[in-house]
Amino acid sequence: MPATSDGHGEGRPRPRSNPQIPKTIDFSEIDFDIFTDLLSFYVRTVNMLVSRDLDEQMAALEVAGGTGKISTLLLVGRNPGIRPSVLAHFILKDRSAMGRLLDQMQQAGLVEQKISPEERRARELYLTVKGRRVAEEVRTVARRQSADFFSILSGQEQADLLRLLRKVYAGYVEHAPAGD
Repeated sequence: MPATSDGHGEGRPRPRSNPQIPKTIDFSEIDFDIFTDLLSFYVRTVNMLVSRDLDEQMAALEVAGGTGKISTLLLVGRNPGIRPSVLAHFILKDRSAMGRLLDQMQQAGLVEQKISPEERRARELYLTVKGRRVAEEVRTVARRQSADFFSILSGQEQADLLRLLRKVYAGYVEHAPAGD
């Protein structure tokens, strides 16, 4: 990817161009109304952009597409025995969506559910051998993708953005890690 010519990103790669940009009209004077000053607009839009980019980067792995697969894989990997309800809380999935996600991941051979020895009605989640291997690959790709995608920001800007987003997340998700 070519470096930006305007000095943004300190010579780092320019973000991928969007092949969906309309070529038939001049849209340079579009008025964004209140969106210009709404954090929610930029958070939603950047979420879509980073999700598309991450899916492209993860295409070779079994976790591309949809939401929650990567989070499930990594959180189950670091928290063996986590219950589906606890996982759903942190990745913001309702019960039925969590059930569908776990079914997909079990069918792919990434996650297994076991009955809790302490509480026979409770289920616990564990990665399979394949799941642990895929999780390692996912960590590598996700770190690289995040670094590349956000390379238009300086290291300090990235740290500030991460701190602020963690604060918002922790403010809305009970018991979420707040970072620093």
